[in-house]
Amino acid sequence: MNIKTIFSISLLAAAVTACDGGGVTLAPSTTVSNSNNTTNDGGGNSGTTNPCASYTTSGQTLQGSFDGTNCTYSSTFVADTRPLTTDLVINDLPNDGLHIFEDSLFVGRDVNANSAAQGVRIPQDGEGPTLTIGAGAELAFFSSQDYVVITRGARIIAEGTRDRPIIFSAVADLRDGQGTLSDRGLWGGVQINGNGITNKCTDADRQSSSSNPHNCHVAAEGKPNTYGGNNNAENSGVLRYVQIRHAGFEVVDGDEVNGLTFNAVGSGTTVEYVQTYTTLDDGFEMFGGAVNLKYIVGVNVGDDAFDYSEGWAGNMQFGLFVSPPGTGGNRCIEADNTGDSRPDDIGPFTKGRVSNMTCITNAVDTNQGTAPSSKGDSEGPLYREGTYFEMYNSIITSNADGMSSNECVELDSDQTFAGINSGISVASGNVAACSESLKASGFDIRNWWVNSGNAVIDESANLPANVITGLGSANPTAYVTASNMTDANGAAINVTVFDVTRLNDSFNAAAAPSLGSAGSSSFFTAVDFVGAVKEGNDWVSGWTTGL
Repeated sequence: MNIKTIFSISLLAAAVTACDGGGVTLAPSTTVSNSNNTTNDGGGNSGTTNPCASYTTSGQTLQGSFDGTNCTYSSTFVADTRPLTTDLVINDLPNDGLHIFEDSLFVGRDVNANSAAQGVRIPQDGEGPTLTIGAGAELAFFSSQDYVVITRGARIIAEGTRDRPIIFSAVADLRDGQGTLSDRGLWGGVQINGNGITNKCTDADRQSSSSNPHNCHVAAEGKPNTYGGNNNAENSGVLRYVQIRHAGFEVVDGDEVNGLTFNAVGSGTTVEYVQTYTTLDDGFEMFGGAVNLKYIVGVNVGDDAFDYSEGWAGNMQFGLFVSPPGTGGNRCIEADNTGDSRPDDIGPFTKGRVSNMTCITNAVDTNQGTAPSSKGDSEGPLYREGTYFEMYNSIITSNADGMSSNECVELDSDQTFAGINSGISVASGNVAACSESLKASGFDIRNWWVNSGNAVIDESANLPANVITGLGSANPTAYVTASNMTDANGAAINVTVFDVTRLNDSFNAAAAPSLGSAGSSSFFTAVDFVGAVKEGNDWVSGWTTGL
């Protein structure tokens, strides 16, 4: 009998709890390198260097007001009705100073269908202004209706470091220290609009005209602005070592601003080491496009940690999504082909590819009256409404007692099932460890899951004959089903012992995803482990919060 013990849920949890538990301690620069500095502090103290950001337009220079610690930018500096039309640099401030915005920070002018019809050209791939944010900078907003928007053709270059992440949050959090696990929606969030492909536009919409590169104009959620086009390779900038905290704004039900929204954003955009924390709606949401994401974290997300639709054809690797016990939050992944109750069979089809995700749910159930929000039950990935997908080397489990959970992997809709049956959608090297691990109506999900090289650990009494039964220690018995379980030397495992708090990756990690319709597999890093974090490579520590 071979008995193998490798990584565990508890060890994984221990690894991530090494991260900062209540915020990140920044090491602010003692010097300010800002080409926009003047010798007027904006508050009447002549002779004092003003480190606040500034720009010049139509011969007029506008600059934030400096009070000796913080920079404040009024609605005359920037707003949704007064967007930036020129480049802006926002640098870190000494002494933990904040950049406080009294209105939204909109970068670039929105070109909608009406203005395009009047001959206004839609800016493409860097033709608009660029917002540059230096490592360690902290941006704070007063209102839930105020947020950051990067319009089509504009760019954001927000490059923090592990020791000096860039933070977007609310004044109540960063200045007043009042941000708690229940304080969602203190400000709006970050929204990036691109000229990528969305299935809300037709082939005809995406064709070039004599005056514009395309005629695709989709209204974004939130305040009026537009996205869509025909360039899935466009570059909307860089987000690296960034926190987005306490964000989210619900205009009406179904029209919400998320922590970080990518509207038809292209694969030329870089998104690495980005965290959303305590958001009102989704943590990361993609509407079309092909933006790729790597090393991302979602903690205490109010709705879905990772949500995509409208033909998103991007990749994600190393994603850690945690719903703390007793908090709200819906799914780790919610994937649709179209969304908005449109028919499932509208192309181009959604096919996101995910590898090395760790999804930790908390068993909160609205039907039992335990959910602190209206967003739904705490669950794992849901692939529905005709979406295609690929998922590799991921762990889905629950932090509730005895792995108590709602469904941890769920499939729905005939077109989604058809994608699996035809081999378009695949899953390999994944572990579902929950009391309700698998769910699908009209599809034999357990047979498909196990025979595809995945494992399931649950406490169900209705198990097929090929179940491998382990012995619990102080915890309930765990049951494991997997078709190709081997140890590190390739030897078959006959019996695996679990104590339910420990999880082993007792089958080989799947190879990097093969080339598919979502694009080149060169994005993916080759791995020898399952889940987001490997012992000895704690990429989440130092720059995240709330773990």
